[in-house]
Amino acid sequence: MKTGKYVLQVISRSGFRSAVIFLLFFVITACLFGTGMFTENLKNGSQKLYGRSYADMMIVPESYLDTTRDMLFKGKACSIMFKDDVMSRVNDIEGTETVTPQLYMETLALSCCAEEGIQIVAFDPETDFAVSQWSGGSHELNGYEALAGSGGNFAKGDTITLFGRDFTIAGILEETGMGYDNSIFIPYSAANEITASSQYKFMFGEKTGIVSMLLVKLEKDADISAVSKRMNEALEGTEAKVYPVDELSADLKSHIDLMSHLVGIVSACAVIIAVVSLFAMVTLTFRQRRRIAGSMLAAGCPRSRVLKYFAFEYLLLFAAGAAAGMVLICIILLPLHEQVKAALDMPYKLISPAGAISLAARTLGIDLVMLAAAVSVTFAGILRTEPALLMEEQT
Repeated sequence: MKTGKYVLQVISRSGFRSAVIFLLFFVITACLFGTGMFTENLKNGSQKLYGRSYADMMIVPESYLDTTRDMLFKGKACSIMFKDDVMSRVNDIEGTETVTPQLYMETLALSCCAEEGIQIVAFDPETDFAVSQWSGGSHELNGYEALAGSGGNFAKGDTITLFGRDFTIAGILEETGMGYDNSIFIPYSAANEITASSQYKFMFGEKTGIVSMLLVKLEKDADISAVSKRMNEALEGTEAKVYPVDELSADLKSHIDLMSHLVGIVSACAVIIAVVSLFAMVTLTFRQRRRIAGSMLAAGCPRSRVLKYFAFEYLLLFAAGAAAGMVLICIILLPLHEQVKAALDMPYKLISPAGAISLAARTLGIDLVMLAAAVSVTFAGILRTEPALLMEEQT
């Protein structure tokens, strides 16, 4: 009888035992793959908050610090405006490479978009280094053109009316895991026309060049503490204050680390229970089937073939359980990605396909090691025992 046909018959005849082993592999894989993907998504969403790939420092109104942090890192829309001209005070500070302004203008509650609403943000394409890194490079926006975040359900070429003006979506930003996902970015040239308009005097006072926040990128070898001190001195008497990005995101990073650890602990407990159960089930199964193994060996069946039958049976159950576990996690985390992101209230970005494949490979590797250990320990006893003694064992 062919190996595959024989193994399938064994599995079907031992339905309950096979179902239990399948569920154990399912639980182990779902825990390892699920927690791995969840924590990787958290890390992926927060990685650009740290270091110089995003910004080194931010200048915001001190009284709006928490509001700004929530908008940037958690996607909570807001409206902020400096009362003073702060841009000119910090542009030429020693150690500064680039200073770029942003203006948070209004929040739109659109049925097509995120629950928190869409934030309209004005930015300067000529000096920008923050938005461009998510758009695949710099965009020369012409007239009433805009960039849209990934969470707004817009497509390139769509038209949206903002402040009575029709803007064309010129590009879609890649997912950031932050507030940029729920934003629409328009150039300062268009924003200045809006803020200077008498129609919106009640909002902007017919002014141009209004700023909500300044993003600062330092020169390569600049001392961030020294530059921060010089900037705060230059801003003395204003409502603005300089904050290093690492300082702003420190609490967020600690929350992400704490959540990752808690999820890891819960997953580890579930995996330990499943692994112990797997070892117990494999051991019990082999003890029950010693007589069958002894009969095969007594009939002249090579030990390697007996091992092949048992190993193939567990490999089939392993493959089915592991595949089901990964499919379940993908069904939960992929379609519900935006809901999970909103519920977490922190940066959360899907890992790349290559990262997911690598995680799946690591998970399968761990599963296979556990399976090999369980089968090897128990089956070694059968191979060392004479067929006659195996057949005398009580099942």
